[in-house]
Amino acid sequence: MIAPTGWTLRGSDAFEVDSRAVGDRFAVGVWQPDKQFLAALGRTPAGGELQLVYVLDGSWALNVAAGFCLLQLADLVKPGFPPLLLVGIDYPEGRVNSRSRDYTMADSVADHPILNQYAADPRTRPGGADRFLEFLETELDPLIRSRYPVKGPTAGIVGDSFGGTFAFYAFLRQSRLFDRYWLGSPGLFTTGTDYLARLDEMLAGPLAHDTSMFLSFGELEATGGVPFYRDMGRNFLRLAEILARRAHPQLTYRAKLYPNHTHTTIVGPALNDALLYLYGPHFPG
Repeated sequence: MIAPTGWTLRGSDAFEVDSRAVGDRFAVGVWQPDKQFLAALGRTPAGGELQLVYVLDGSWALNVAAGFCLLQLADLVKPGFPPLLLVGIDYPEGRVNSRSRDYTMADSVADHPILNQYAADPRTRPGGADRFLEFLETELDPLIRSRYPVKGPTAGIVGDSFGGTFAFYAFLRQSRLFDRYWLGSPGLFTTGTDYLARLDEMLAGPLAHDTSMFLSFGELEATGGVPFYRDMGRNFLRLAEILARRAHPQLTYRAKLYPNHTHTTIVGPALNDALLYLYGPHFPG
């Protein structure tokens, strides 16, 4: 770990971490609800321990997720949303954003001019999800737990687009760290490797944990005329079909298609719904 750095979110901590597993440096932001705010609501957690959630693309998504969590904590009509410890992960300012490398599996990105540009640079070349998962499990998570009061041995993970791809991969790998997932518009493409078939096979056996999952996709992603979004849409429907057919007793999930939403407009409402589904006791499933 190196010196703390700035993170533009009130009440958050920020630092940077060098990862041996990935061979790169990450920016980390950590947010938790204000203690006085929780006390005023009568919501101070026992022992100060908070449920842990990892937020991918944290440079923007941490702020959005924190805002939604703060609003849900203050809900007097449907109270019960728990205080969460949000850990945003991204890349230091001025460095290459390597999400296309870290959030994707080998042979998992479609052949398309917009996507092919990533392969030209080793810092963005797809295929590093295994190393990034190792970073989360063996480097970052122990550090977070040594510095903050975390409730329980597991965590949630929320990711959109390539972030949704990584959340899918962590579930496919049955990571011991995660038991709640948001797969937002996951970048699941048709390539020479059928990862959805692997998921189908994996669901024939037991899961590492009893698991909750929220999956979201925009209707206009699938129908808006962009070829690789259409491919993602087809694979999202196939993913939902596999989950429905398997009906795994350890998995509770909801797959939601958002009418009139694109790959960008869907992010806010879907992330809010995901947090409510995964952590809000009164959200309809």
